[in-house]
Amino acid sequence: MKHRINIPYGNSEKHLQVDDSNLLFSVEPPIPCRPSLREEQDEVRRAISNPIGTPSLDELIQPQHKVAILVDDFTRPTPAYKVMPVVLEALGKIGVADENIKIIVARGTHRKLSHADMEQKVGKEVVERFEVKNHENDKNLVPLGKSKMGTPVRINQTVMDADVRIAIGSVCAHPVAGYGGGAKIIVPGVAGVETIHVNHSRCDHPNVTIGITDGNPVREDMNDIARMAKLNFIVNTILNPQKEIIRVVAGDVVIAHKEGVKLYSEIYGARADELADIVVVGASPRDATFGHATFALYAGVSMAKAGGTLILVAPCTEGSGSKAGRESFRDLATMAPDKLMTLIRKGEVSASGGAFDYCYSKAMNRNRVVLVSDNYSESEARDLGVGYANSVQEAVDNALADIGAGAVVGILPVGGLTVPLD
Repeated sequence: MKHRINIPYGNSEKHLQVDDSNLLFSVEPPIPCRPSLREEQDEVRRAISNPIGTPSLDELIQPQHKVAILVDDFTRPTPAYKVMPVVLEALGKIGVADENIKIIVARGTHRKLSHADMEQKVGKEVVERFEVKNHENDKNLVPLGKSKMGTPVRINQTVMDADVRIAIGSVCAHPVAGYGGGAKIIVPGVAGVETIHVNHSRCDHPNVTIGITDGNPVREDMNDIARMAKLNFIVNTILNPQKEIIRVVAGDVVIAHKEGVKLYSEIYGARADELADIVVVGASPRDATFGHATFALYAGVSMAKAGGTLILVAPCTEGSGSKAGRESFRDLATMAPDKLMTLIRKGEVSASGGAFDYCYSKAMNRNRVVLVSDNYSESEARDLGVGYANSVQEAVDNALADIGAGAVVGILPVGGLTVPLD
């Protein structure tokens, strides 16, 4: 008897069938019913009105205060255009004038958002009404000394000039910081290049992995620097695979984020009592590029046998990029992890991107990766150093043929959100 499984894929789904005799596990998170826009924004209001670890906004902010609102960039699925109106509504009730509100796109070292990108991220009305600008990681930075771990700290001047700093982001699975959200809006979001490099260059520590924050030196350094930068208040969403808001935490950058991590892991945490030969991983919702889709692999690695096959299902809507870019990605990602770490330490590979290449290289050196994407050809996938299949079904059938009819299959339909639990 066959088991039919649906895997979120962009705005649609991919499908496959697996014989019951081959299916080891299929993780179906207990996701609440899809909310309406009103329900999403009511959840944001509820969280802002009940902050965790901080006073309320009307206690933190005076009408004359200058307020900096930080938002994550296009590589994060946070629907800031839904959250921003609620935050601005709260500031309006306090009496903060529009000219005293500045919005900064916390892009770290990612590409700058265009005007159209900004409209998509925070909403056209917000862009027309307020000053919205990209963070510059190499100029207009304020030195704040060194963190407890010795990271030289330089932070966006507009952020530091404000009286109050509010951050909008999301709690999600992350291979370096353990989880996204919280202090990541400061580092790498609005930090200087050197700050990002030194922080991310700790990525070879054994606690730097998906799902771990306590004892993770990258995350703990981020938390320390966020305190130095006086980040006053976070609004962090938890999303479903359709990028809709199902829960929100607000308040202190560390305390509220910890509560967000707890809520997130209750929904998306998963355990595998037995490792699979083949693990199918849906990349939703961080699936716009191959690089970000690889974030979904790390949950799959923890549930696959060494030498097993990981099938990555990702639309990669921003396309396959250049051949040179793909081959450069392959050269780093297929390098022995220790060798790549040496290059990062020497500064020959930037840690801001190299940290993720390092995580990916560990996966590539342990498992075979096969890509299923309508926006890649087989030859383009080969440029990346991975296998390719035209459909999820074809990928699974091929892997079963290679490994043997008795191979067992695991499915992570929303691997981009899944966090492995001990």
